[in-house]
Amino acid sequence: MMLSAELMRDWISSLERANEAASARKQHKRKRIQKQGVLTKGAGEDILAQCEADQQIALERRQGGERSGRSRQALVRCTKCRKTGHNSRTCKKDTVDTS
Repeated sequence: MMLSAELMRDWISSLERANEAASARKQHKRKRIQKQGVLTKGAGEDILAQCEADQQIALERRQGGERSGRSRQALVRCTKCRKTGHNSRTCKKDTVDTS
């Protein structure tokens, strides 16, 4: 019985130390955030507008260098006549070319 009580005291003390360390880390984070100063509504809106503008510019740069949508993929061609819009099964070209 005495041994289990001793083990419980050791366990509780180790948990208390871990809890204190976690609390200290949280307080440090809070203090660092608070030192940045007050963010007003206008300043926050300016930051958001700048972020949106940066994202729009990045999107335009990506789209400018690449073809987008269907044109980026290779077009499917018929294996008989090599034209787009149909496949060899639906090709109207005869097996013997008369032209």
